[in-house]
Amino acid sequence: MVLVGEFFLAEDDESAVRVGPRKSHDFPAVPCDGIYPDDAVPRWEALLTGAESPLRYVVPMANDGFTVFAVPQALSTALAGASADQLSTTARTWAGTLSEMGEELGPRSAIDLLERLSALAMSRAERGPSLYCWYFAP
Repeated sequence: MVLVGEFFLAEDDESAVRVGPRKSHDFPAVPCDGIYPDDAVPRWEALLTGAESPLRYVVPMANDGFTVFAVPQALSTALAGASADQLSTTARTWAGTLSEMGEELGPRSAIDLLERLSALAMSRAERGPSLYCWYFAP
């Protein structure tokens, strides 16, 4: 299971590679502990847009279990423009998929995560930086 992770806004890849466990930063961020974000992001994108974009890894995962990737622009845009109903439906579907795979994340927690991520994506649209994610899965 993932121990720690977060979605965050950064100006560019160079800035994004400087984040990680036990590295403080001042980027706007949403924690995503307890999930595999590189599995969740394509699922969310498919549910919200009907398509999947490949993830672009800024720091590829190595033997240490740490990675950073850029969230696809299509998902960032979809999250920023999603209605509360769309986010709720996406979150409930995703939580159901996790449950089928033996992972536990309740629908309320899934909805809360996507609502906070949507707010972050909206602020990205206003500010201009890109949405990234890092996580550590030892």
